[in-house]
Amino acid sequence: MEPSNDVVKNIVELRESLKIFDQRLSQLKDTVRMVDQNNIDKYNELKEILRNLSSDVSSNKAKTLEIEDAIDRLQKQLEKFAKLQDVKIIDKYLSFIDPSRFLSKEDVIKIVEEYMSSKKWG
Repeated sequence: MEPSNDVVKNIVELRESLKIFDQRLSQLKDTVRMVDQNNIDKYNELKEILRNLSSDVSSNKAKTLEIEDAIDRLQKQLEKFAKLQDVKIIDKYLSFIDPSRFLSKEDVIKIVEEYMSSKKWG
């Protein structure tokens, strides 16, 4: 029994179809591999970016803490300064006393120069 031409033709067509299917499947596998590799590359890039951001945030946090500490120290120093009301009271008393009646300009300059040259100043 010889196979008929139709059966042979069908087998050849099926074989060709399988070849085409196999090629398409191979192309899809290559595409999936490429997409997977791209995803892995992007993931690694994002991971590195996040690592850098984390490092920057840590650095900025440390700098912020330093700034907050400096501000706290400044506030403590500012508390030691005279208040405006205190300065106004001193000014009022000085205007009553008028120290220019007791010292001349030359005396004041001499006193300031002596103080500036003393160990207390520098």
